[in-house]
Amino acid sequence: MRKKGIIILAVFIVIVIALSLIFTDRWLEKRLESGGSALLGARVEIDNLDVSLLRLHVRWDSLQATNPNNTMKNILTTGRTEFDMQLVPLLSKKVVIEDIVMTHVTSGTERMTDGKIEKKKKTGSNADNILAKTMDRLEKNITSAPVWNLESLSNMNLDSILQVLQIHSPQKIDSLQNEFTKTYAMWDSAFAKVTWKDDFNFLNSRLSAIEPDDIKTLEGLQTAYQTLEKVKARVDSLGSFVKKTRTHLSSDLQDAATQAVHVDDWIAADYNNALAQAKLPSIDKAGIAQMLFGDTITRRVVQVLGLLNKARSYSAKFASDKPKKEKPPRMKGQTIYFKGLHPLPNFWVKNVELSGMMQTGLTLEGRIRNIVSNQKMIGAATTAVINLQRADGASARLSGELNYLGPAPQEQLLLKMSDAPLKNITFSSDILAAEMTSAKGNGEASLVASEDTVTGALELSAKDMKFDFKETANDPLQQTVQKIVQNAKTVHVSAMLRGMNDKTQLDLSSNLDNLFSKELKAIAGAEIDKARSAIHAKVESQVGGAKQKFDDYVKQEVSLLETEMSTYEELLNNQNELLASKKKKMDERIAQEKKKAQKNLQGEAKKKLKGLFDK
Repeated sequence: MRKKGIIILAVFIVIVIALSLIFTDRWLEKRLESGGSALLGARVEIDNLDVSLLRLHVRWDSLQATNPNNTMKNILTTGRTEFDMQLVPLLSKKVVIEDIVMTHVTSGTERMTDGKIEKKKKTGSNADNILAKTMDRLEKNITSAPVWNLESLSNMNLDSILQVLQIHSPQKIDSLQNEFTKTYAMWDSAFAKVTWKDDFNFLNSRLSAIEPDDIKTLEGLQTAYQTLEKVKARVDSLGSFVKKTRTHLSSDLQDAATQAVHVDDWIAADYNNALAQAKLPSIDKAGIAQMLFGDTITRRVVQVLGLLNKARSYSAKFASDKPKKEKPPRMKGQTIYFKGLHPLPNFWVKNVELSGMMQTGLTLEGRIRNIVSNQKMIGAATTAVINLQRADGASARLSGELNYLGPAPQEQLLLKMSDAPLKNITFSSDILAAEMTSAKGNGEASLVASEDTVTGALELSAKDMKFDFKETANDPLQQTVQKIVQNAKTVHVSAMLRGMNDKTQLDLSSNLDNLFSKELKAIAGAEIDKARSAIHAKVESQVGGAKQKFDDYVKQEVSLLETEMSTYEELLNNQNELLASKKKKMDERIAQEKKKAQKNLQGEAKKKLKGLFDK
């Protein structure tokens, strides 16, 4: 027994020494810092990490995580933090932690150094998921936002805009005209081959030669009638060809007319592209909230989507904890791994307790459960609930769930707040360059993401607002905007996000829309209309000639074909009229001759009867 005990003790000492050589304090600190920085997209720093392998105890004095949107401030800091790791999983290179208690948690503290890190470009399939697509489209919306600068509108260099724009209408019109030329040439060739004029002239001569009034006998009329029927059969046959040709011609001309409608669409697209290149603002209620709050809200949404995208990426990366299959040489064996009854994931923090005080005076407490490399192995999603409370009634609650248990990923976030302090919110649009230094906010925000959709909603009301305007207003536009914002007692903003694989839409509205629309139209409406007219004239000068040339060409060719077709239709109609006229006269003459013959027979019969009675 004593010998076995010594052996067990020796093995344990060897294991501890081996682990101590691998899991040094500095090695683990670097791994945690690099992993946290990669996940957050900004520098994460840990001070005085200490690992005791004898007790499997980890401790650090402080942790600070940089705000990715303002790398001179921290989004999270903690005080002294301690936790224990389980021994048995560690021997299998698995980290399992029961509880982490983080105290003195704060946010928004100043940094001594810049926490910015170089962001890696998105690679792999995760760059094409719905979260990444939505982020890319929202970021493009920021860069394509309209310019609100009266001086730039007045001095706009339209030639440089159109030079970069590359108008496509003339080339498309030329291509369509080439297609039409083939169609018209085919019909010209078809009409050149027909002998309908000669055929109708020949039949006309045959009909003209038949004069029912000149035929004196019934037998002659019947012979002429047979000739008339033969001519009618030939006219009907030619008429059938003419009618079919008219149907095919009308169909081709209608198809061409349908395609020609696209010309106006192409020109409109070039005009709209020119407007987009000029970034002319639209003074309507739908665009006011976008101009005032769009940039700020969009950047916050992109930040949240980025965090969810990273969480989804790491979940997919560590989705399987199975050992890699070996490919042994031929005739050699291979090691087969069997799962235990209750396999453990490679990394699992079961519970994190948070507590602290925000700079705004809100007390923080919260819990995060199941930070794990593979949710399916534990059968539970990652959840978080963070509550913020202040003695004066201000409060906020953030809850969320990252669910990767099923075949498709799902994420949900919900934020509710009441009289919550709002500060250091930057507005960076052309017409509102300011920072909201303080305010109270009420509202709710939600975000739900699945495999192919992202939906979000925001209802936010801010009151008791104070602003620090970054620039002094030097023009009527800036002065008006600042005056409206300063005098607003309450600002209510609504936002609705809809993201799908093929499109992303972020709709915004506010209680300031009507007021801003009215004031901005009075100040900038004339300049914007003038710029629009100038752009329209420039585009028209480049595409108007091509369109007119195309319209004249189509009109001329259609007129020629219609004239040709109408000639044959007129010949057919004349032939049918002449045929009907001849037939009518023929029927009348035959009826006359039959009546005359009948009278003659009656007269002959009377003579024979009279002679018989005279005898």
